[in-house]
Amino acid sequence: MMNRKKRQRLKIESDGHTAFVGLDDIEIWDGADLALLREILGELIGQDQYRVIGINLHSVKYIPSGFFGMLYEWYEDGIRILLREPQPNVEQMLWFRMFFTRESDNTYCLNDEAVRHHTPGQQVEYHKREFTGEVAENGEEMIEIDELPHFDPEPAAS
Repeated sequence: MMNRKKRQRLKIESDGHTAFVGLDDIEIWDGADLALLREILGELIGQDQYRVIGINLHSVKYIPSGFFGMLYEWYEDGIRILLREPQPNVEQMLWFRMFFTRESDNTYCLNDEAVRHHTPGQQVEYHKREFTGEVAENGEEMIEIDELPHFDPEPAAS
C-alpha cells in the first residue's frame, strides 16, 4: 500500500464503474510519477476490480515512453483504457495517434480491435499503413487487414 504523502498527489474520481486517476497539475511526468500511477491503477484493477480505468491528462505536456506500454498491458488483459483531456503535445505523440480513438469531446479510448488477433508483424504493417497512408514498396496497395490469415492463439488439436 502506498504511503499517505504519495496518495495525496493523486486525484481519483469514480462513478462505481470507471475510475479516473490524475496527478496534481504536473506537466512533465517522470519515472517516479509513472511508478505511482502503475501502483494506484494496479490497486484499482486488482483489488477494487475496476474493468474501466482512465487517466486525466489535463495538465500533462510530456509522458515517458513506458506509459503507453503500461496501459497496453492492461488493455491486453481486457481492461478498457480511457484518457481524458489530453494536451496537444500528448495528442501528437505517435502512440496516441495510432492507438487512441475519440470517444467524446475530451475522452479517448485505447482501441486496437482491427488487428487484435494477428501477429505482431501484421499489426505493425496495419498501423504503419493506417497512420502513414503508405503503399507497399512495389507500388501496389498493401494487403487489407481482413485479407490477413486469422491468428489462432490456440494450437490445433493433433
